[in-house]
Amino acid sequence: MTKCAATVRARLAELAGRDDGEVRPAEAALLLAALKRPASDAAIDGHLSYLTELAAEVHAATGGPVERLADGLFEAFSRCHRFRGDDRDDDEVDNANLAWVIDNRRGVASALGLLALDVARGAGLRADALAFPVHFLLRIEDDNGRRLILDPSAGGRVVEPPEMRALLKAAAGITSELEHGHYAAMANREMVVRLQNETKLRLLRCGRIDRALDVVEATLLLAPDLALLWREAGMMHMRLNNLGSAVAALEQFIARTPNAQARARTQTLLAELKGRLN
Repeated sequence: MTKCAATVRARLAELAGRDDGEVRPAEAALLLAALKRPASDAAIDGHLSYLTELAAEVHAATGGPVERLADGLFEAFSRCHRFRGDDRDDDEVDNANLAWVIDNRRGVASALGLLALDVARGAGLRADALAFPVHFLLRIEDDNGRRLILDPSAGGRVVEPPEMRALLKAAAGITSELEHGHYAAMANREMVVRLQNETKLRLLRCGRIDRALDVVEATLLLAPDLALLWREAGMMHMRLNNLGSAVAALEQFIARTPNAQARARTQTLLAELKGRLN
């Protein structure tokens, strides 16, 4: 392991120990990006400084009703700094790497949304990412409690509930309906895990289990208590015939999952794997 990688892992471990409200999603995502595309502390902090400068621009240009807040945010983000959506190649993974996205000013919706959220919060705006499952949506609120839901990958276009419902049905099936939980705010770690998950799924579609496993194990540095990640890591190790690592990961899943049925099924699988090792 290089000195740079060790430093990045140490910073991720420090973030993992913080309360969720103290985690800056952009910082966590840039650290994870540095594991995939090696970068120094200076490069990571340079990207964070750029976002802080962009937030200062937005702060100087915003105020008043929520419509003006949205215009000021995306005037800087999309029109001046030219961030734009890029989902043209479903097998591309760089456009979900936050450092690459900042350098190239284009990326997948989750990456752009995470950046727009960081800029909005840095500018002092009340902003959240919605726990909407099929597309990254940003909600901002003014001093009077008026809210707008925006699509950062479409230049901050306002998204109304009928369009959200149509997006959900197109991605999840015609019987799907909007639920109250879809308007809840995503936790900070959840945003980063969602971006990592997008990269993982693209790699799996390409048959790159080894690289997808690297993504999952990197994500565990930030979210070591997320049981499902341990199960995913275990199953990928098993497919790669890394039986010892599969056993270790699945034991971590059993220790963390609250699901008794999943725990029982995994214990049966573990017994089989340990038998093969012996």
